[in-house]
Amino acid sequence: MAKCPICNSKKGQRQCLKVGGVVCSLCCGITRNAESCLGCTYYQKPKRLYGEVPAYTTQQMDGNQELESYGNVIEGALCTYDIETGEILKDSDAVRVIEALIDLHYFKDYQQSCDSPIIADAVAYVEKAIEDDLQEISNQIIVKILGVIRFVAKRRDKGGRDYWNIIHQYVGLRIGNGIGLMQRF
Repeated sequence: MAKCPICNSKKGQRQCLKVGGVVCSLCCGITRNAESCLGCTYYQKPKRLYGEVPAYTTQQMDGNQELESYGNVIEGALCTYDIETGEILKDSDAVRVIEALIDLHYFKDYQQSCDSPIIADAVAYVEKAIEDDLQEISNQIIVKILGVIRFVAKRRDKGGRDYWNIIHQYVGLRIGNGIGLMQRF
Protein backbone atom coordinates (compact mmCIF):
# COMPACT_ATOMS: atom_id res chain seq x y z
CA MET A 1 0.00 0.00 0.00
CA ALA A 2 1.29 3.45 -0.96
CA LYS A 3 2.04 6.31 1.38
CA CYS A 4 -0.36 9.22 1.63
CA PRO A 5 0.64 11.83 -1.00
CA ILE A 6 -0.39 14.69 1.32
CA CYS A 7 1.58 13.92 4.51
CA ASN A 8 3.95 11.36 2.96
CA SER A 9 4.19 9.50 6.28
CA LYS A 10 1.16 7.22 6.75
CA LYS A 11 -0.28 4.58 4.49
CA GLY A 12 -3.11 5.74 2.26
CA GLN A 13 -6.40 4.00 3.03
CA ARG A 14 -9.14 6.16 1.53
CA GLN A 15 -9.71 6.88 -2.14
CA CYS A 16 -9.55 10.66 -2.54
CA LEU A 17 -11.34 12.54 -5.32
CA LYS A 18 -9.14 15.60 -4.84
CA VAL A 19 -5.80 13.83 -5.01
CA GLY A 20 -6.82 11.11 -7.41
CA GLY A 21 -5.32 8.39 -5.22
CA VAL A 22 -5.40 7.05 -1.69
CA VAL A 23 -4.80 9.24 1.36
CA CYS A 24 -4.57 8.52 5.08
CA SER A 25 -7.67 9.07 7.21
CA LEU A 26 -6.07 12.01 9.06
CA CYS A 27 -5.33 13.95 5.86
CA CYS A 28 -8.77 13.04 4.52
CA GLY A 29 -10.38 14.65 7.55
CA ILE A 30 -8.13 17.72 7.61
CA THR A 31 -8.33 18.60 3.91
CA ARG A 32 -12.01 17.76 3.34
CA ASN A 33 -14.17 20.54 1.86
CA ALA A 34 -17.52 20.87 0.10
CA GLU A 35 -16.19 22.01 -3.29
CA SER A 36 -13.94 19.06 -4.03
CA CYS A 37 -15.32 16.33 -1.77
CA LEU A 38 -19.06 16.56 -2.39
CA GLY A 39 -19.37 13.16 -4.13
CA CYS A 40 -17.15 11.32 -1.63
CA THR A 41 -18.66 8.82 0.80
CA TYR A 42 -16.48 10.22 3.61
CA TYR A 43 -17.69 13.79 3.18
CA GLN A 44 -20.35 14.97 5.62
CA LYS A 45 -21.93 18.38 5.55
CA PRO A 46 -20.79 20.31 8.65
CA LYS A 47 -23.34 20.35 11.46
CA ARG A 48 -24.83 23.72 12.20
CA LEU A 49 -24.96 25.01 15.74
CA TYR A 50 -28.58 26.14 15.83
CA GLY A 51 -28.38 26.79 19.57
CA GLU A 52 -25.91 29.59 18.86
CA VAL A 53 -28.18 31.41 16.39
CA PRO A 54 -29.33 34.79 17.78
CA ALA A 55 -32.71 34.40 19.46
CA TYR A 56 -35.06 36.30 21.70
CA THR A 57 -35.47 34.81 25.13
CA THR A 58 -38.87 33.52 26.21
CA GLN A 59 -38.92 36.38 28.74
CA GLN A 60 -38.40 38.95 25.97
CA MET A 61 -41.26 37.41 23.99
CA ASP A 62 -43.66 37.11 26.93
CA GLY A 63 -46.07 40.03 26.92
CA ASN A 64 -44.47 41.77 23.93
CA GLN A 65 -47.45 41.87 21.58
CA GLU A 66 -45.40 42.91 18.57
CA LEU A 67 -42.88 40.06 18.88
CA GLU A 68 -45.63 37.59 19.80
CA SER A 69 -47.56 38.55 16.66
CA TYR A 70 -44.49 37.78 14.52
CA GLY A 71 -44.13 34.40 16.21
CA ASN A 72 -47.85 33.76 15.74
CA VAL A 73 -47.48 34.17 11.97
CA ILE A 74 -44.85 31.43 11.88
CA GLU A 75 -46.49 29.09 14.38
CA GLY A 76 -49.94 29.73 12.89
CA ALA A 77 -48.64 28.67 9.49
CA LEU A 78 -47.14 25.57 11.11
CA CYS A 79 -50.55 24.79 12.69
CA THR A 80 -52.37 25.21 9.39
CA TYR A 81 -49.90 22.98 7.56
CA ASP A 82 -50.19 20.40 10.33
CA ILE A 83 -53.99 20.32 10.00
CA GLU A 84 -53.76 20.11 6.19
CA THR A 85 -51.47 17.09 6.45
CA GLY A 86 -53.70 15.23 8.90
CA GLU A 87 -51.68 16.01 12.05
CA ILE A 88 -49.08 13.34 11.27
CA LEU A 89 -46.04 15.46 12.10
CA LYS A 90 -44.05 14.98 15.31
CA ASP A 91 -42.35 17.67 17.36
CA SER A 92 -39.02 16.70 15.80
CA ASP A 93 -40.52 17.53 12.39
CA ALA A 94 -41.43 21.02 13.62
CA VAL A 95 -37.84 21.47 14.80
CA ARG A 96 -36.57 20.36 11.36
CA VAL A 97 -38.87 22.87 9.64
CA ILE A 98 -37.69 25.72 11.88
CA GLU A 99 -34.04 24.73 11.38
CA ALA A 100 -34.53 24.75 7.60
CA LEU A 101 -36.02 28.26 7.90
CA ILE A 102 -33.01 29.29 9.99
CA ASP A 103 -30.83 27.87 7.20
CA LEU A 104 -32.60 30.22 4.78
CA HIS A 105 -32.73 33.34 6.93
CA TYR A 106 -29.55 33.14 9.03
CA PHE A 107 -27.09 30.95 7.14
CA LYS A 108 -28.32 32.20 3.74
CA ASP A 109 -28.46 28.59 2.52
CA TYR A 110 -31.00 28.75 -0.28
CA GLN A 111 -30.62 25.13 -1.35
CA GLN A 112 -33.26 22.95 0.23
CA SER A 113 -31.54 20.28 2.25
CA CYS A 114 -34.73 18.62 3.48
CA ASP A 115 -34.64 14.87 3.21
CA SER A 116 -38.43 14.60 3.32
CA PRO A 117 -40.95 16.07 0.87
CA ILE A 118 -43.43 16.79 3.68
CA ILE A 119 -40.78 18.83 5.56
CA ALA A 120 -39.77 20.66 2.37
CA ASP A 121 -43.44 21.50 1.70
CA ALA A 122 -43.85 22.71 5.30
CA VAL A 123 -40.80 24.96 4.91
CA ALA A 124 -42.24 26.43 1.69
CA TYR A 125 -45.63 26.91 3.36
CA VAL A 126 -44.23 28.75 6.37
CA GLU A 127 -41.80 30.76 4.22
CA LYS A 128 -44.78 31.97 2.14
CA ALA A 129 -46.49 33.15 5.36
CA ILE A 130 -43.29 34.98 6.37
CA GLU A 131 -43.11 36.64 2.94
CA ASP A 132 -46.79 37.63 3.05
CA ASP A 133 -47.15 38.79 6.66
CA LEU A 134 -43.65 39.80 7.73
CA GLN A 135 -42.30 41.49 4.62
CA GLU A 136 -41.73 44.76 6.50
CA ILE A 137 -39.86 43.05 9.37
CA SER A 138 -36.07 42.92 9.30
CA ASN A 139 -34.41 39.58 8.67
CA GLN A 140 -32.56 39.97 11.99
CA ILE A 141 -35.86 40.02 13.90
CA ILE A 142 -37.20 37.05 11.90
CA VAL A 143 -34.05 35.07 12.75
CA LYS A 144 -34.45 35.86 16.45
CA ILE A 145 -38.12 34.81 16.33
CA LEU A 146 -37.16 31.56 14.57
CA GLY A 147 -34.44 31.03 17.19
CA VAL A 148 -36.85 31.29 20.13
CA ILE A 149 -39.45 29.11 18.38
CA ARG A 150 -36.79 26.46 17.81
CA PHE A 151 -35.76 26.68 21.46
CA VAL A 152 -39.35 26.17 22.65
CA ALA A 153 -40.06 23.35 20.16
CA LYS A 154 -36.81 21.59 21.03
CA ARG A 155 -37.55 21.89 24.75
CA ARG A 156 -41.00 20.32 24.23
CA ASP A 157 -39.78 17.55 21.90
CA LYS A 158 -40.06 14.25 23.70
CA GLY A 159 -40.86 12.18 20.61
CA GLY A 160 -44.56 13.01 20.46
CA ARG A 161 -46.72 16.03 19.72
CA ASP A 162 -46.43 18.16 22.87
CA TYR A 163 -45.19 21.24 20.99
CA TRP A 164 -47.87 20.85 18.30
CA ASN A 165 -50.62 20.59 20.93
CA ILE A 166 -49.42 23.77 22.63
CA ILE A 167 -49.27 25.87 19.47
CA HIS A 168 -52.63 24.55 18.30
CA GLN A 169 -54.12 25.57 21.65
CA TYR A 170 -52.46 28.97 22.09
CA VAL A 171 -51.74 30.17 18.54
CA GLY A 172 -54.24 28.49 16.23
CA LEU A 173 -54.43 28.42 12.47
CA ARG A 174 -53.20 31.02 10.01
CA ILE A 175 -56.03 31.41 7.52
CA GLY A 176 -54.66 34.22 5.40
CA ASN A 177 -52.51 37.31 5.30
CA GLY A 178 -52.70 38.59 8.89
CA ILE A 179 -55.71 36.40 9.74
CA GLY A 180 -55.65 33.66 12.36
CA LEU A 181 -58.24 31.33 13.89
CA MET A 182 -58.08 30.09 17.46
CA GLN A 183 -59.33 26.61 18.16
CA ARG A 184 -61.30 25.76 21.25
CA PHE A 185 -60.14 22.85 23.38
